[in-house]
Amino acid sequence: MKNFIIGIGGTGAKCLEHLLHCCSAGLGPKNLWAGMVDQDEANGNVSRTKILLSKYMNLRTSLRNEAGHDLAKDSNLFKTHITANNDAVWLPLKGADPTLEEVIHYELLKPEVKGLMDCLYDPDELKQNLSEGFRARPNIGAAAMLATTANEDDPFWSQVYKAIDAARGGEEVRVFIISSIFGGTGASGFPNIARRIKQIQKEKNVTSNFHLGGALMLPYFNYEVPEENMEGELYAKPEEFLDQTKGALQYYAKLFEYDKIFDQVYVTGWDPLTKLPNFKMGGNLQNNPPLFPELYAALGALKFFSADNKISDTQEIFHIGKNESNEILWSDIPNVSNNLNSKDNISNLIRFAFSYNWMYGPALTGSWSKIKKYENENWFKRLIFKNTYNNDTKACEVGHEQNQEVILSMQEYCQDVLTWITDMQYSTIANTDQKMDLIISDFFSEFAAKNTSTRVTIKEKLNAAEKNQFNTLINDSKNLKLLNIMSNICYKKINRDQKGLGVFMDILFRSCEQ
Repeated sequence: MKNFIIGIGGTGAKCLEHLLHCCSAGLGPKNLWAGMVDQDEANGNVSRTKILLSKYMNLRTSLRNEAGHDLAKDSNLFKTHITANNDAVWLPLKGADPTLEEVIHYELLKPEVKGLMDCLYDPDELKQNLSEGFRARPNIGAAAMLATTANEDDPFWSQVYKAIDAARGGEEVRVFIISSIFGGTGASGFPNIARRIKQIQKEKNVTSNFHLGGALMLPYFNYEVPEENMEGELYAKPEEFLDQTKGALQYYAKLFEYDKIFDQVYVTGWDPLTKLPNFKMGGNLQNNPPLFPELYAALGALKFFSADNKISDTQEIFHIGKNESNEILWSDIPNVSNNLNSKDNISNLIRFAFSYNWMYGPALTGSWSKIKKYENENWFKRLIFKNTYNNDTKACEVGHEQNQEVILSMQEYCQDVLTWITDMQYSTIANTDQKMDLIISDFFSEFAAKNTSTRVTIKEKLNAAEKNQFNTLINDSKNLKLLNIMSNICYKKINRDQKGLGVFMDILFRSCEQ
């Protein structure tokens, strides 16, 4: 089975961020192509996900290398083979500072068509610079999307054509789209890109093996807009989100009634709305925190890709709700499939990230003269020395540049994991009376809500007392101590096909299981 995911707009990119971490925890399918759509190429949310996607792919390549480091095929760590185009983001409108006026060739239109456009769009909308997105104007985004050409030569659309060709060849193919329903890019891109895909499917006469799913994000956050310097600017107004959503849902109700575009649709929102601390119109300063409802959308996508998910002939619409209390608990997180427990896998990843970042990563970082102090410890002899020893040079090469690159990349990724889960927990419940009891993070992180770029800071070092709080890290799972991890890595079975640093990485990951 081939799987494709498309995140549209800033919300789509953020949902993809959650999905990547879930895939590194072993919740994803065997393979996945990932792409994003956003007119605001410099958007901070999009950029953050692009960087994370690159880290994931590079690290997985390093640790799934049969000639070097190999985790073993049955390892859950970085299980999903994710690919992407060189530039993971498709910009519907090319060129510098595009405007809707230019896109529709306004000056060349017949007078009667000009008159129609003047009725549909005010002058500011026609002349608005769209290089930073559609500013929550789906009417602009829809026109821009429809003006683009979905041809097979475009790197983004070529993947869609390949997917449909694979289905025509008899392989099962699943494509999933995620976006908000209340933004500009997402609200306009979700139906139009879906329709384009179905149109290509129809043109190629593919009637089986191809399935289209999607996640629609209802309003789940808002923000305060500063009054100064906003006159004449087009921007997303949070007070309009609910009205836009109402209109969009009425549209989708009619669409789903008369036309089967999607096989499965997952709908999620949030009440009360999470209040974001800072407003930015677009660009790299628009760097919003990961929020819990986005995790729901990501898990919906992974459920769609699951082999357990038998897609019916009728269109299915799913929604999800948390428990009725003000607490967000692990029990509020749905499983991806019968065989994949979301809490277990995500908890395992968090424990792995903690123990690697503050225990084993630092121990393995540096030259051999620094690292060799561990050479007589059982875990090191068993998992590191034996698997990085070069018979030709008669030396342990864990300190060599290529090995250090993997060790440092993993530590950087572990910090991303800890930042992600901590920021999500802090930011989702900020300025509300809700509680989020997934992890306890105060002893290893600091939070600065007013700083959008570095809201969460992971401590560089932990003292012994802080490390000993490891067993409190995951709420309602407090039996696993660091001493247990240290014992586990000395006795866990090594698979025959494991090699190099992949041996240690997989054993540590499995040692973090509850």
